[in-house]
Amino acid sequence: MKIVIFGIGKFAEYVSYVLSNDSPYEVAAFCVEAGFRPDNVQDFQGLPVVDFENLEKSFSPDEYRLFVAVGNNWARERIFKILKRKGYSFVSYLSSKAIVWEDLRYGKNVFISEDTGIQPFVSIGDNTILIGSKIGHHSKIGNNVLLSCCYLGGNVKIGDNSFLGLNSTVKQNVVIGRNNIIGMGSKIARNTDDDKVYSDKSTSERKVSSKHIKDSCLK
Repeated sequence: MKIVIFGIGKFAEYVSYVLSNDSPYEVAAFCVEAGFRPDNVQDFQGLPVVDFENLEKSFSPDEYRLFVAVGNNWARERIFKILKRKGYSFVSYLSSKAIVWEDLRYGKNVFISEDTGIQPFVSIGDNTILIGSKIGHHSKIGNNVLLSCCYLGGNVKIGDNSFLGLNSTVKQNVVIGRNNIIGMGSKIARNTDDDKVYSDKSTSERKVSSKHIKDSCLK
């Protein structure tokens, strides 16, 4: 099955490599929004790069599927929704080097990397990325989430559009709200409200607007 990857950054390069070497998918091209396309860039990893705005002219939704390889949750959500309106279907990737159980449920445009470990009774929403994370049993991970080498106890719930950084830890039975940023090394032992940022090992917190969180992640 032939696919097009949205993105030409380091994460897109990584996604292309693992899909090409550990999946049934054949990467045919990359695409990026015209305003973010570097001058004179016509190819990436030896494959053509096309403008996102004109993607369907060269790569029809009837013949190609997409994977959105963007780390920023809100940017990834925006592109995902546009592609859905254009009629595209999405692929998901579950690494053969991840440790999972057969009852795992996950949605569209999901990426589960090598060295990820997932216990039974776990569900993952659409458009979510798990990199080297350990997920406890009965956990539920929402849409447009990014988990980067973090640890979830059993029965944890992660709200939509939240990010958990390197070596962050969430205690069992805790609910992480929507639009949370859990910084590197943070330890979360109680439920969090929506639109919260937790940083450093002291897990200091502050409430900010969703717009502030989005703008911070885009810097």
